[in-house]
Amino acid sequence: MAQPRMFADLHVHPTLYNFNRMRNHEDEYTPSDFHPWTVPPGNIGDMAKGNRAASYSQADMPKLHKSKTRIVYASICPIEKGFFTGQVQDGKDANPFSVELIKLISGATLVESGLKVLQNDLGSAAKSATKILANRGPLRQFVQKMFMRYGIKRVQYLSSRDYSYWGEFWREYEFYKARDGVEETADCVWTDANGREHRESVTGQYQLIKSAEHFQDVIENTDDVALLHTIEGAYTFSIGRDAERVDERTIFERIDSLKTLDWPLLFLTLAHHFDNGLCGHAHSVPDAANLVMDQSERLNEGFERGSNDLGIRVVRELLDLDEQLHDQGGRRILIDCKHMSAESRLEYYEEVVKPYNRLWDAKSAADKKTSPKIPVFFSHVAYSGIETLERLIANADHENDHWHAPPFYAWNINASAEDVRMVHQTDGLLGLVFDQRVCGVGPRHKVADEMWPELVARQFFAMVDVIMLDDSLKKGDKKKIWDCVCLGTDYDGLIDPLSKYPTAMNLSDFAADLAEVLEAHKHTRYIAEIGVDELVEKICWKNGYDFAMKHLPAASR
Repeated sequence: MAQPRMFADLHVHPTLYNFNRMRNHEDEYTPSDFHPWTVPPGNIGDMAKGNRAASYSQADMPKLHKSKTRIVYASICPIEKGFFTGQVQDGKDANPFSVELIKLISGATLVESGLKVLQNDLGSAAKSATKILANRGPLRQFVQKMFMRYGIKRVQYLSSRDYSYWGEFWREYEFYKARDGVEETADCVWTDANGREHRESVTGQYQLIKSAEHFQDVIENTDDVALLHTIEGAYTFSIGRDAERVDERTIFERIDSLKTLDWPLLFLTLAHHFDNGLCGHAHSVPDAANLVMDQSERLNEGFERGSNDLGIRVVRELLDLDEQLHDQGGRRILIDCKHMSAESRLEYYEEVVKPYNRLWDAKSAADKKTSPKIPVFFSHVAYSGIETLERLIANADHENDHWHAPPFYAWNINASAEDVRMVHQTDGLLGLVFDQRVCGVGPRHKVADEMWPELVARQFFAMVDVIMLDDSLKKGDKKKIWDCVCLGTDYDGLIDPLSKYPTAMNLSDFAADLAEVLEAHKHTRYIAEIGVDELVEKICWKNGYDFAMKHLPAASR
């Protein structure tokens, strides 16, 4: 099977690795170094094993260029304070550092944990081993430094009152602009399927996309990487330094600022891991992480209904809609449904998407092209195995590491069949995330390399089958679901990757594996009729390209 022409990634963080390692460091004040082509060294051993990507870069600029990942929906995602704040009582650390240090040195916590293990009480053992970290003192900062591989000054800043999401967004935005359209040479370091290390000097450049015409020109007439601007988390503009929602006027002023950027914002992932003051977020962290961070504020809830429906008003403003859901002629910022709670998604569909698209059906052909129907899409997601949003909502309180609908991860952070139908009806996208847990791999479950292709195909097939098995649809409508699936790896989002495909450099292996699986199943799902090569092209880049071409005009007008 031939390799696809290129790759498109609906959700990737090309600068999260290097930006956060150079920020609050002397490198930040060296312009020749502080830009996206500078890649701090990583742990090759972890990369070769496909371990959690906290110690190596998955999708830096050299890798994107070398791997032909040329259509990049680049996500700016300021690190959330919730990762660095834990149990605080009366404004003070629950356990002063001196007490933590004594416990650690004496081994009291480890001894206590060991006894719990001997008693076969693994849950209590985990709590004993981590309870000294459940505050925001120096020891916690040290542990976060070890986990995220950031310098201690960076961690101290992230957990301080000086840290501003809004200010950090602008700093990273400028970080990207520093080398827009500038040719650079840097080493690309990666490991192959056999774990062997490779190093090659790469020369290339990226361009920050300004319009649909610019995007088409870059893809058709250059070898450059095309970077499309996205943000993960409305907290970027809605939450202040004190971790509280900023005033309403500030929120809407900031949205106005986002709509005047030279590099237009194509979409915003509305929710993320912690409260944004606007809508509920889905449960996203595994059980062990709950011991040192707190997602409970607005967890699994719907939209903010105080302040005159502030959450829905923010959505309308982002989409450039008035109260009657009519287009206002300004820039449109699409809403990515990933991380929204199932309840928030349900409300978004019923109050915005469905009524707007009913109005859209009556528009002229010219108006439809200017302002396409509002798409439901998930930039980095897997299938939940659950039929309806109502069932996901009802199940939310049961979610833990073992809450599966075999073989799927049944948390409401994943898409239900109802979500898939909304994506299909609105010409949206489902970007498959390359995270083991979210793709249904249970705790401590090791997957053989030979099994990864089938596991990935299982995700695509499950979502495709929601439409294929719908007897109310005609053949042409069923086939259209293949236009709605693509890659949304979440590379460099601190994920636990599908270990056979740990970095962008392994996407060529993924494409070859995908082709083999599609060939083996080509008697189903119209695969033979569409063609294996055509489907590989669609999934690997065409669907991501078409989505950008369709929606960039409204984002950049």
